[in-house]
Amino acid sequence: MSAHEVSTPPCPPSPVLDDDHHYTVSRHPNLVDPTHPRLHPKLTEDQLCEVAQYAACQRFEPGQLLFKQGQRHAPFVVLRQGKVNVYDKQTPHHRVLIAHCIAGRFIGDLSMFTGEPTIAMCEAAQECEAYVLTQAQLRQLITEHAAVGEIILKCLMDRREWLRGEKLGHVKVVGSRYDRDAFKLRDFLSRNGILHHFLELEAQSEQTKEMLAYFDVTEDQCPVLIHSAGVEREPTIDHVAKQLGLCPELHEDKLWDVAIVGGGPGGLGAAVYAASEGLSTLVLEGQSPGGQAGQSSRIENYLGFPTGLSGLDLAQRAVLQAKKFGALLVNPRSAVQLRDTKEEKTLTLDDGTTVRAKAVVLACGADYRKLDSCADRFDGKGVYYGASHTEAERCNGETAIVVGGGNSAGQAAVNLAKHADLVKLIIRRADLSATMSDYLIKRIAATPNIELLPFREIRDCHGDQKLDGVTLCDSRTKESCEQVHACAVFVMIGADPRTDWLRGCVGLDPKCFVLTGQAAEAHPDFAEHWGGTDRKPGHLETTRPGIFAVGDVRHGAINRVAAAIGEGGMAVTFVHRALAAAT
Repeated sequence: MSAHEVSTPPCPPSPVLDDDHHYTVSRHPNLVDPTHPRLHPKLTEDQLCEVAQYAACQRFEPGQLLFKQGQRHAPFVVLRQGKVNVYDKQTPHHRVLIAHCIAGRFIGDLSMFTGEPTIAMCEAAQECEAYVLTQAQLRQLITEHAAVGEIILKCLMDRREWLRGEKLGHVKVVGSRYDRDAFKLRDFLSRNGILHHFLELEAQSEQTKEMLAYFDVTEDQCPVLIHSAGVEREPTIDHVAKQLGLCPELHEDKLWDVAIVGGGPGGLGAAVYAASEGLSTLVLEGQSPGGQAGQSSRIENYLGFPTGLSGLDLAQRAVLQAKKFGALLVNPRSAVQLRDTKEEKTLTLDDGTTVRAKAVVLACGADYRKLDSCADRFDGKGVYYGASHTEAERCNGETAIVVGGGNSAGQAAVNLAKHADLVKLIIRRADLSATMSDYLIKRIAATPNIELLPFREIRDCHGDQKLDGVTLCDSRTKESCEQVHACAVFVMIGADPRTDWLRGCVGLDPKCFVLTGQAAEAHPDFAEHWGGTDRKPGHLETTRPGIFAVGDVRHGAINRVAAAIGEGGMAVTFVHRALAAAT
C-alpha cells in the first residue's frame, strides 16, 4: 500500500440497540455525568432564544445521525427536547460517552469551533428537536452574544481537557518510543493541541495488540496513524495536517489585508488584534502555534496568571481567540520568498502556493541552536530542542540532562524533575545569576533532584539506536571530565532568527535579525527599499513600507512573551496607518 493511502478496518460487530435506540455494547468506564455543571451547562430559555436567532430548530428521528465521527466542520447542536447519544466507534467496541436528554444542553467540543474532525458521533436516541448551527453561525453567536459565548467557549475548552485526561480522541499513534518519525508525529500533534493517544510498541499492552490486529497492521509497518477513516501508513506531517483540518487550501486570487508569517506570541497577538478590528487576517505557521514559548512547560511571569500556565495552553487559547474573530490559521506552511510592490506583497510558500496581502507582519521567530557534538544522530531519539510533555514522558525514572542557563532551560529542568529521578542542568558559566530569573534560580535550588553542573558542556553523545549517555568537558579547558548516563538531553543554548529567506528583501543586522524603525532608516538599502514614500517608518516597520517585524526575529526585541504579544498588537496600529497611507 502506498504512502497516504488509508485502509479501513473490518466492520466491527453491529452495536446492540435498546428500545431507546442507544448503544449498549460498551460504556466508557469514566462516563461523565450529563448534568455536570462545568462540562454540561444548561442554557436558559433566554439564551435558547439567542441561539434560535442563528439556526432553525430541526426534528430528528430515532437512530438518525446528527453528525459523524471524524466529520470536518460538523454542526454544533443545542438540544431542545428529546434524547441523543454521543459515542466513540473508533475501537473494536463501540463506547457510549454521554447521553443527553435535557433541553438546553449542547453537544460538541472544540472541533465544532475550529473545523477539525469530530472525535465522536452523535445520534438521536429517540425523537428529538435541536438547533443545529454551522461553524460560521457558532462563531457569530459567540462573538455577538458575550454571555452565552463565554459559557460555550469555556465549556468546550473544559471538555477538551477532560477528553485529554481520559486519553480519548479520534487520533491514535502506534509506534516505538525510540522511533524518530513516531516522535515527530506525536510532537506535531501535541504542539497543535490535537487529542491523540500514543500506543507504545515497547509496552506490549493488550490494547496495542488488539488495535494492531483490528486494523491488520504489523509492528514493522509502524509508526501508523489511526483515525476515524481507518489506518494511515507512512503518515507525513503535511498530509496529517491536511487530514485534520490544520492546513486548509488557500485561494491565490484572494488579497488579504494582512498576512502574518509565524504563529508565536507575536504573530498570534497580531492576529487577534487585526482580526478583531475587521482586517482579513491570514497566519502562516511552519511548525506549530506558540513558537519557542509554546514549548515551555510553565510560564509564571506573564501578567494575569499568578499560578502560571503552560506555553501550549497559552498558544491554544490565543489560536481560539484569533479564530473567534475570523483569522485563518494555516499550519504547517512556511514562507520561502517575499516580494514587494507598491500595490501588494506576495509570499511564496513551501508548497509553491502564493499569497497576496496589502501588509505583512514578520513574526517568524528563531530556532534553538543545534548541539554540534551530537549533530543530527540522536535528534528525536534522545536529543530534543524544547521540553514539552511529549519529551518529558520518556524520562520517568531516568536521568535527564538540560543544557542552557536561560529561563527556558530553567523551566524545563523544574518540569522534568517531576518525571526524572535526576536532572543535570549543564551551564558554561559559574552560576545562573546573569541569565535566569531569580524565582527560577530559587526553585532549582529548592528541588532536590536537580543538580547544577557549572563550567560544563557536552563533548560527545553515545548510543546505538537511541541516546544512552554523554561525555562532558570543562568549558574553560575543553578537557573531558566525566561520562554521564542519560535517557535524554534537552538543548536550549540560544537561538538564531529564521530570516534566510528574507535576505535581499528587507534590511537585516549582522546577526540576521530584521531591522525596524530608526534602525531600518540607518540601513544602506533603506532609501532604495522605501521608494520615496513620504512618511517615516513606524517603530516596527522594516526597510520596506507595509512590512513589519515583531518578536524574536526583530533586531532589539525583548525576549519576553508579554513583549512579543505587545509588539503584535502594536504592529496592527502601524498596519492601519500603512493601509490608510496607501489609499
